[in-house]
Amino acid sequence: MECLAELFSLQPGEAYLNGASRSPQLKSAAEAARAALQWREENSSMPIEAFFEPVARLRSSFAQLIGASEADRIALIPAASYGIATVAKNLPLQRGQHIIVVQDQFPSNYYAWQRRCADAGAKLKTVARPNDGSSWSDRVLEAIDENTAAVAIAQLHWSDGTLFDLAALRERTNDVGAWLIIDATQSLGAYPFDVNRIRPDAVIAGAYKWLLGPYGCGYAFYGPRMDGGVPLEENWINREGSHDFSRLAHYQHAYRPLAARYSVGEHSNFLCVPMQQAGLDLLNRYGPQALQDYTAGLWVEVAPELAELDIHLPTCRAHHLVGIRLPSIVGMERLTRELDHRKVMVSFRGDLVRVSPSWYNRPDELHRLAEAIAAARS
Repeated sequence: MECLAELFSLQPGEAYLNGASRSPQLKSAAEAARAALQWREENSSMPIEAFFEPVARLRSSFAQLIGASEADRIALIPAASYGIATVAKNLPLQRGQHIIVVQDQFPSNYYAWQRRCADAGAKLKTVARPNDGSSWSDRVLEAIDENTAAVAIAQLHWSDGTLFDLAALRERTNDVGAWLIIDATQSLGAYPFDVNRIRPDAVIAGAYKWLLGPYGCGYAFYGPRMDGGVPLEENWINREGSHDFSRLAHYQHAYRPLAARYSVGEHSNFLCVPMQQAGLDLLNRYGPQALQDYTAGLWVEVAPELAELDIHLPTCRAHHLVGIRLPSIVGMERLTRELDHRKVMVSFRGDLVRVSPSWYNRPDELHRLAEAIAAARS
């Protein structure tokens, strides 16, 4: 696959290896936003179909990306925390049960469970990262028992890229009747995911990273256990018959089908929806496996240089997000200066350097990263 840098707005000479923080601006999304603004300037009102048709297409596109056969199982949300909180509100949880998370999990997939456990008299059980080279997924599997109400986990860890065995976790949670809730913000769009193979109870993802959308948007897939649940908010557009504006004050107790009840109010955002659609169009055109193949090639190019610096990449990993642990002779402050000098952008997560390339990066940009690390040695 060829480099797609021309599709993104990047500064000259910039080595943006920070897609896990947020995507650089997709040009087609910016064009969609400009067209939407022009349309708004030329149209004082918003036709009824504009509230529904673009949203239906967007939900279908996201369903296609994750292999879901029912677009009605997709909700539009403003943030991953909103989607997680929606599940937490509907999860059956009793005193004496527990919810499992992993160490240093992203806060959006932690705080809601902390609150839910406190309110229910349940326990939040954190599975530590193993330091002996053993499987983190195996540790999570061992923690699941008959008192487990749910496992809330990511497809891959946001700080170091550790992959979790979701299929095994689904099988084990099924054994004990527990829910499986997945925060896929750092994987959907970049790493393959098949909702029919994993069969999760919920998959949540913010849109502004690997899904190439604007900030303040996201998606949620809700499985059958969420059917008939209670949304976080009661808005008009998620009610049955909301197409008929003349009858909105004829209040309806029934919601629109399946996950539509969980979408945030005002999700028919005339500016954000076209931008989100542009991102999903690109992802459905190429597919996440193509991104994995492309970024794998980038690492092949630089791996020998990193090995000379005593940096060895994990053997089982995603290629779009890798946490590099530096030798002690590399000073972080000096590394920051060396990276800035070379216009290399990464993230620091604890004692890790998180490198997250995508299909807008080129091999020389990874070489510049290695050069910066070499120059930062004491």
